Amino acid sequence: MIIGIDLGTTNTLVAALRDGQPALLGPMIPSAVAFDDDDALLVGEPAADRAAWQPSRSARFFKRDMGLDIQRQVAGEPYGPIELSALVLKEARRVAEAELGEPVSQAVITVPAYFQEPQRRATREAGELAGLEVVRMINEPTAAAIAHGLSDLETERTVVVVDLGGGTLDVTVLEIFEGIIEVVGTGGDGRLGGEDFTNALCELACEEAGVDADTRLGALLRARCEEAKVALGREERVRIPLPDPAEERWIEAGSLPLTRALFSMLTAPLLDRIRACAQQTLIAAKLAPEDLHEVLLVGGATRMPALRTLVQELFGREPVAGPDPDHAIALGAALQAALVARDEAVDDVVVTDVLSHTLGMKVVRWSEGEWLDGYYLPILHRNTTLPARRVERVSTTHPRQTEVRVQVFQGEHRYVEQNRLLGEFTVQGIPTGGSQGQPIDVSFAHDLSGLLEVEATIVATGRKGRTAFEQHGALSENERRRALRRLERLKTPPAERREYKALLEKALRVLAQLPPGPRAFLDEKLVAYEAALKSHDLERVERAAEALSLALEQV
Repeated sequence: MIIGIDLGTTNTLVAALRDGQPALLGPMIPSAVAFDDDDALLVGEPAADRAAWQPSRSARFFKRDMGLDIQRQVAGEPYGPIELSALVLKEARRVAEAELGEPVSQAVITVPAYFQEPQRRATREAGELAGLEVVRMINEPTAAAIAHGLSDLETERTVVVVDLGGGTLDVTVLEIFEGIIEVVGTGGDGRLGGEDFTNALCELACEEAGVDADTRLGALLRARCEEAKVALGREERVRIPLPDPAEERWIEAGSLPLTRALFSMLTAPLLDRIRACAQQTLIAAKLAPEDLHEVLLVGGATRMPALRTLVQELFGREPVAGPDPDHAIALGAALQAALVARDEAVDDVVVTDVLSHTLGMKVVRWSEGEWLDGYYLPILHRNTTLPARRVERVSTTHPRQTEVRVQVFQGEHRYVEQNRLLGEFTVQGIPTGGSQGQPIDVSFAHDLSGLLEVEATIVATGRKGRTAFEQHGALSENERRRALRRLERLKTPPAERREYKALLEKALRVLAQLPPGPRAFLDEKLVAYEAALKSHDLERVERAAEALSLALEQV
């Protein structure tokens, strides 16, 4: 079976088609990696609990670094975003196999619509390191639209999907008609999400408490800020507990009152960026707000009242009641997986997608008797429906020129230096002679699976040069082998201790926030539990786990 994975900045979900319907597999998995004091690997909820009180041994929000040459220090060792994402995907695969009762080797993985080619290549590499063949990558808002649109494929309508996840923003416009879900425009911001709203709140709280955000107390305070942000979705005002900066452990020393109005004021610059992105997307799609029939909100951050108010102002209508904002993308990925597998349950559905960034090449231009270098020639334009192929004719600049270097870029700027270089190749054997340059046809072809093929043909001879920019190669072959060996060597807790590890990390997180009296009570139960874990006596572990769970309910 092919599974669908929503690899999120904050959380990851897995889903698959079961009895003809998309269904979640297992619980939400926090996109977190950590190591305990014995250097055993923690992934998911135990890692998120560890991150809340020991950030130096943990990593979160690494999806934002995909496609970048960035290393994070985790428990004193450097890890790149591909390796960290691979560990989360490996956990997602384990959850799916446990739920389905069968091995899983293929997946559809979702990515932000505004991810560029290097980020998509890195995501595919992470999947392969996790032991998964990534049969398709699908844009997150497109996946959400599939989950939403499948309930009514016959009603013709234009839908805008606002997808604000933990780390990225996508705004996508699509049309649904006669069983077809067609994306007509997309825009976004790869570094804007719900975590930025939490960061804005944390900055205020840390300043108020006199705490450094990068310290242990800062990490615990950030967790309280996240809780307050979520609570504002239900209540008009809340209070954020503040720690005593003079204490090593959490000792409450006051609180910060927070209202929805204050939160909106703190995050106004972020809301302005969302507004600008939405307006630009509509302009690119050549649509006005009144042309839209539905607004669909996706991503946990869209629960914020300030965001919902902004959306209503922008589009002049209330959001529709679609799938759960946290689940929609994973459910859509499961449906896309069924489409790839040609499952008869979705055999009447057709889904198209668009190119999120313009692709082109470097050229020179002639002006007033001289050649000017560094210009960008767009060939496949942003929002082009995929799959797509387009040919552009260029020529050499000199009659004695025998070769050309084709440099492929991605971006929207007219100067190539402002865009991202994807790669290059050389075409040789160009005939000389004549008074003008030789014509060359350059073809760009992009398919739904993410393969960009660029071909240059010398018109006079038919000789070709070509290259394929697959969504592979984020790591070199040597780097990939090293990464696989490294991940295999990581010390992981035995499978039967997974739930017990989660309980341990939860208790450690709670302990770090308790005042002295309750802390001593919980610490006594925790010591007994730790001793039981080391004994490897299952009955003793179960008794200690029950006692610790009861203690957690009492403190």
